[in-house]
Amino acid sequence: MGFLNHSTNNIIIDAVLTDKGRELLSLNNGSFKITKFSCGDDEVDYSLITKYGTNIGKEKIEKNTPIFEAITNSRLAIKYPLRSFSNTFNQFDTLTKVPVLNELSDITAVTLVSDSNNNNVTHKSLEFVNYIETTDSNESVNNNLIDDVFYVKVDGNLLRLENATIDNRKNDIVTYRITTDDATNKLFSNQKQGTFTITAKNVVSDTTYSKYGEGASPTTIKTQIQIIGNASGASYILPVTINKSSN
Repeated sequence: MGFLNHSTNNIIIDAVLTDKGRELLSLNNGSFKITKFSCGDDEVDYSLITKYGTNIGKEKIEKNTPIFEAITNSRLAIKYPLRSFSNTFNQFDTLTKVPVLNELSDITAVTLVSDSNNNNVTHKSLEFVNYIETTDSNESVNNNLIDDVFYVKVDGNLLRLENATIDNRKNDIVTYRITTDDATNKLFSNQKQGTFTITAKNVVSDTTYSKYGEGASPTTIKTQIQIIGNASGASYILPVTINKSSN
């Protein structure tokens, strides 16, 4: 969904279905229903607030920010979703910072090899933490926003988590439940960390690569992992490339 500001200064909503939504709509069996939607601010550069101050920075954001048009690729849509929180905070327990999720080793993408022998090259251990900008290790985040569980979503046809509990299956998407622990090297006092190992599901056949890959004779599959904090609502999407083994 995108907001378009036309020369009339009217703001209208340009809403489109993602490719997955169109696929479900095409079933034409009455099962497709829109029950919720998300909003995001992917295009907003909040560093302008820091650079120019609240008043001028806000004005620059409002006047100069180009608004994205709606896109149909669900892997790209709403990278930074807006979140809401229930009014459960004590009046003296001020909400000053909202944690995001970060990969502890600053990994921005994962490459796996599909191998019928399940060799070590097909495995990747990942560590995610709640994160805020701080230089004070004694600082704490409101406990209502500290995740004790990370939910990890993957395409069950392509990926799986090792020794992890499956929380939910919906169509091809499998959601795993990862319990968090205290972070090993805490950036702030109540920082949490979750660790899991991802592996390709030995998708070595030509049929699988033809189905999920791109091109005439694909040897690569692109997919992703989504990690969601149960309390913070923070989401992190990690691109994954699966390469066909030459064995």
